[in-house]
Amino acid sequence: MSTKCSVCEIGCEISEGANGRCGMYVNRGGDIAEQLPDSYLVEYPISIETTPFIHFYPQEKFLQVSTIGCNLTCPGCVSELLTRTVQEFAPSLIRKTPETIVQRAKAEGCRGIVFALNEPAVSYPSFIRLATAARDSGLLVGCATNGYFTKSALQSLIPFLDAAAVGIKGPSEHAYRQCGARAAEPVFRNLGILHEMGIHVEATVVHERGAEEDVISTCRRVADLSPEIPVQVMRFIAFGPSNLSLEPGIRESERLCDRIREYSQYVYLFNSPGSSYLNTCCPRCGTPVVIRELHGPMGARVVHQQQNWVCQCGYHLPFTGSCAAVSYQEEGMMGGYRPTRALEVIKAITACLGIDDEQTSARVWVDFVSRNYIDTLHKKIQGIETYYEIITHLAHLTGREEEADALIGYLRDKTSEIFGMVEGLSRPKVLYVMGLPLFALNEDRFENNLVKRAGGEPVNKNFPRKGKPGIMITPEQLKRLDPEVIMISGFLSSPVEDSYAVCEEQAIDIRAVREKRIYTMPPSWDFGSPRWILGLAYLARTLHPDEVKIDPYREADIFYQRFYHMPFSDAKPNRSFFRPSAES
Repeated sequence: MSTKCSVCEIGCEISEGANGRCGMYVNRGGDIAEQLPDSYLVEYPISIETTPFIHFYPQEKFLQVSTIGCNLTCPGCVSELLTRTVQEFAPSLIRKTPETIVQRAKAEGCRGIVFALNEPAVSYPSFIRLATAARDSGLLVGCATNGYFTKSALQSLIPFLDAAAVGIKGPSEHAYRQCGARAAEPVFRNLGILHEMGIHVEATVVHERGAEEDVISTCRRVADLSPEIPVQVMRFIAFGPSNLSLEPGIRESERLCDRIREYSQYVYLFNSPGSSYLNTCCPRCGTPVVIRELHGPMGARVVHQQQNWVCQCGYHLPFTGSCAAVSYQEEGMMGGYRPTRALEVIKAITACLGIDDEQTSARVWVDFVSRNYIDTLHKKIQGIETYYEIITHLAHLTGREEEADALIGYLRDKTSEIFGMVEGLSRPKVLYVMGLPLFALNEDRFENNLVKRAGGEPVNKNFPRKGKPGIMITPEQLKRLDPEVIMISGFLSSPVEDSYAVCEEQAIDIRAVREKRIYTMPPSWDFGSPRWILGLAYLARTLHPDEVKIDPYREADIFYQRFYHMPFSDAKPNRSFFRPSAES
């Protein structure tokens, strides 16, 4: 006999002994029980802007937790591996009592606990227990959610909740059916309830190319509740099995944000390195009061702020809670959604070792987490030789030593061949950026090592500070660097036309602009995946077109045939590190 789950509006009818849609609840004797209670995948301190929250306790330190699973299946999900492979990743979870997590949060000096990375509704009883313990200990409680709770489940959570970032998929039934749900109305209902009950809310919308009017309609409904509700526009990035054609350029998304600002006072653009649209501007005079930059996928970092968010014109911009003087800085791949990239790097390498089952990926993840090897991973993937060490380590964990030897041998041989082609040639000055040309990658990033091996001279150095994965630079700094070539990352990318437009508008007269030498790296060819060898070939050919005759697309076909067992011509690449094709 089946029983209906009452946590979310999907309302799964679950048969005895079976799981619901999210894979996290089971019918036991007619009762719906949590399958993995008080069990967490990640638990680490973060700055609140990486959740992201923008107007809630700015710059304060929180403890972020997540489990696995989701009740929706959205295209391009940044947490795809954690949300759609529940059974495989279940052994990765670590059982922890609410009291243990609260104790760590207090010991770390955190203001509160925030549930993010996956949907809290799939671990609702655990979240209630944790939120109760946190509130009893004087900690704040927040979450990033798709907002698809039933009305009764939400009302039971509200007494323990301080903030919610609600991801809205669109204004219509069509948008939610794409994600496996039925209607949009429950989300708008819940957003209204949260706002009326005094919970701090921020709304998140995704900008897919072609869906601009849906985004506007969504934001108008949010603004009807209050024009002061912050709106987070997530520029769609084809992380999951999604087509690159849906990915708008940064300038396209900025124009959409301008339209949204007709209704909402505080609109922010994420996944868009180099854009100024993460700044908080005064709605009275337009002066930037808080300046931010990209801090990893779906994350932001405060670079400068006026004290207590008071504009020079005297306008007090709204935020909830206190504002820390200094932002907490996470290490390596910790913080916000960056651990999802660590998992993709692991899967990208194991895929080239012939491993395609999620159970093995989950077992490797357990090893990395239990030995705190994520920090080591972040350091080692920044160098070519140390990248080989990661391959060897993964081969040892999975019993694929022979395949690893073949992969490393191929990478070494091809690297040596390309280096031989460029040895002794003049070395053009190269600035490696992400998105727009005012977001420069850190000096020690892997991409700059590729530039050196490809016969270029990176100018990404001697910056006064570091960010993740880089920092905003000023037009004056870019002019002083005067690169001969600008290479745009294949990760959070944008069309070269956007870069030329920015340089023209800001009167940035540099050689790369005058000589039309701004290029975009093909997706996932320069970081994270062993496909960086194709990026090396692309760079060498780009920097030295007359001397280097290697065809990077022919090399891509050789690589794809050997390690993915498919011709490159059949691939539809996207931003995924591990997928050879968006359709795989």
